Amino acid sequence: MADLVNSKPIILFNTHVYPRHKNDHVAPFMHDLAKLCTSFARVVVHCPHAPGLPLEESIDGVEIRRFKYAAENKQTLAYQGDMHKQVKKSFFKALLFYSFLRKWKKATKILLRDLNPDIVHAHWLIPGAYITNKSITKQTKLCISMHGTDVFLINKMKIAQRLAKKSIQRANNLHFVSNVLRTIIVQHYGDSYGEGLLLPMVFGLEDFRQESMTLPKTKRILFVGRLMEVKGIDVLINAFSKLVKHQPFQDWNLDIVGDGPERNYLTNLSREKEISHLIHFHGSKQRNEIKDFYNQAELFILPSKTTSLGEKEGLGLVVLEAMMAGVPVIGTDCGGIRETIVDGKTGVIVPENDADALHNAMADLLNTPERRIELVKNAHSEIDKRYSTKSLVNTMKNWYGVADGK
Repeated sequence: MADLVNSKPIILFNTHVYPRHKNDHVAPFMHDLAKLCTSFARVVVHCPHAPGLPLEESIDGVEIRRFKYAAENKQTLAYQGDMHKQVKKSFFKALLFYSFLRKWKKATKILLRDLNPDIVHAHWLIPGAYITNKSITKQTKLCISMHGTDVFLINKMKIAQRLAKKSIQRANNLHFVSNVLRTIIVQHYGDSYGEGLLLPMVFGLEDFRQESMTLPKTKRILFVGRLMEVKGIDVLINAFSKLVKHQPFQDWNLDIVGDGPERNYLTNLSREKEISHLIHFHGSKQRNEIKDFYNQAELFILPSKTTSLGEKEGLGLVVLEAMMAGVPVIGTDCGGIRETIVDGKTGVIVPENDADALHNAMADLLNTPERRIELVKNAHSEIDKRYSTKSLVNTMKNWYGVADGK
């Protein structure tokens, strides 16, 4: 057994965010990818420490090494989903960010020396790929995954364009979770940088599978995600307020699962609309708990919109989770959502930032249960065809350039 383990190549994930524990709501797709890769590699994840966490542990066969970047109670940058906004708003957070980058780079160099990985896989152009590129040698095989916010930022910030350029030029392989991201990279850096892997982060969808095509009769609509401007939850609340003014929807409920910087604004908005008794803010939930929300929902909405910084939805993975769980979905034409929903076949797409259009789509689907069942069946079929576990393993092995055996 030891010989088998030793024969596997070593892949080091270098990332600013990773689930802090099993079933954590923070970036669970990262752990899904790491687990999948343990079938053919030894996977070590390097990520920031957070209060209460061990510096080293193993979860599902994935080795996790964490670096400290401040005193225990001052490690507040990572795992909030808005690091770039924290840094922009606060001088002290900007100083903390500088310390974060400096200590991450130092810790990465030490780990690279001790581990000597065959492949280093950096996640997010900024800061992950930037720090990784500053830490590796010329001989290191570098792979980079781009997830959304990192790419949209280079559209708005010239400093982000410059910081990302050297990393992209240095990479051996690139990975885009949506074609929208690939298009932006090509526009800024040329056609040769659009030849990487195009694959959503769909490595844990089986956890949400629901075989039954019978829709629950719960009168519940669901949103899952961070409570941030880009998610467009204010648009959803405005659309929902229009919906419940009329029969037969006056006693329907909206479940909002997740937390984030816009929570106070959104709760105040629900009070202003006089529908706070119908909107339930559940906060962040672990993955196994989120499955229960999918199972109780009659409709799932992802109302993402473009922010003032140019951020868009990178992919909308929760849409695919809802589809796998047997929930009909509505999304907006923001970012990569069009790549997860085939409009009219596996779900419905409406214009972003348009509460009237979203309201009409919600009412239409809720009034036609047979259409919702058809969407769910089509979505299941599409996901099974494109994202089987065997296919995903082969795709990742080919991308890394890993053969059977080391």
